[in-house]
Amino acid sequence: MPSESEIDIDYFKGVRLVVGKVLTAEAIENSNKLLKIRVSFGDHEKTILSGIKNFYKPEDLIGKKIVVIDNLKPARLMSMESEGMLLAASDSEGNLSLLTVDRDVKEGSSIS
Repeated sequence: MPSESEIDIDYFKGVRLVVGKVLTAEAIENSNKLLKIRVSFGDHEKTILSGIKNFYKPEDLIGKKIVVIDNLKPARLMSMESEGMLLAASDSEGNLSLLTVDRDVKEGSSIS
């Protein structure tokens, strides 16, 4: 039986998931959770604000290839604009892990 939260394939195809490479990452002053992350997609770059400060040190993110929603509408957080969303898995015990790729693919590669 279909759930109300189920989406159809056309809706899913509208979400652009891509591989991004973290160029820079820094803690945001006066925020307990947010990191400001600059991500390259090969042909463009974006700034993403993410609530992963309690799980990752900024310097540990540099060079990581992560999975990002590239076509999310920008959002304002703490007077700054976030231009995408990185994806992470979390469990019931409060652990969090960024979604990454297991092989070296070029930034901007699409997830399908």
